[in-house]
Amino acid sequence: MNGKISQWKDDKGFGFITSEDGQKVFFHISSLTTKGRRPEIGDTVVFTSKTDNQNRLKASSVAINSLTKANKYQEHNQVEPKTKNSFDYILILTLITSLLFTAYTYFKSNSVESSIIFGIPAVIALILLGREKKPKNSSFNCTKCKKIERYDTRTISAWNRGFTHLYCNACHVQWLRNNPRQEKNHSSNKSGGCLGAFTLIVGTSLFGGYSVLNWIVQTLI
Repeated sequence: MNGKISQWKDDKGFGFITSEDGQKVFFHISSLTTKGRRPEIGDTVVFTSKTDNQNRLKASSVAINSLTKANKYQEHNQVEPKTKNSFDYILILTLITSLLFTAYTYFKSNSVESSIIFGIPAVIALILLGREKKPKNSSFNCTKCKKIERYDTRTISAWNRGFTHLYCNACHVQWLRNNPRQEKNHSSNKSGGCLGAFTLIVGTSLFGGYSVLNWIVQTLI
C-alpha cells in the first residue's frame, strides 16, 4: 500500500500513515525498513498493513520512498568497534620500550631510584592508551527497538569498553529494571577501575618524587 505520514511523534517513536483510501494506519519506528534518517511528516511511504489483537490497523515493513531500503543486516545495529590508530601504536611502542629500559637500568645498577625515572613515559603512555574515544557516527540504532539514538555519555562509555550492541535510554532503563544486579556490578567495576588508575598514578608520582629528592640529597652531601 502507498500512503503519507500525517502524524509523527519523534520522542515516542510512533506515528500514523494516511493511506491512499484515507485510512489512518498506526506505525512504529521498529517497522521501518529504510535507513538514513528518522521519519518526518509528509514522507511518502510504501507499507503493508495488518490488524493487531485489538482489531486496529497497524503498518509493517514501512519504507520511505526517498530513502534506500536497508537489508536485513543493516536493520540491526551496525556500530563499528573501537579501533587503534597510529598514535595508539606509538604509545604501545613507547610503553614497551620504557618498561624494557627501566628493567635494564634496574638490573644493571640494582637501584630503584636510578631506574624509576625511565618508567614515567610508560605511565604516561598507559594513561593515554586508556583515554576515551568517540565513535565516527553521531548516532546508532538501538539493538532492541531499532530506534535511532544519539550517542551520550553512557553509550560512549559502553562503546569504549568494547560493546557494539547498544541500547537507547528507554530500553536501557527497562533492562536495568529487569537486571538490577547488573547496575550494581557495573558501578562497582567502574569505581574499581578508577581507583586502580588513581593508585597507579599517585604511587608512581610519590615514588618518582622520592627518587628525585633522594638524588638531590645525595648530590648535596
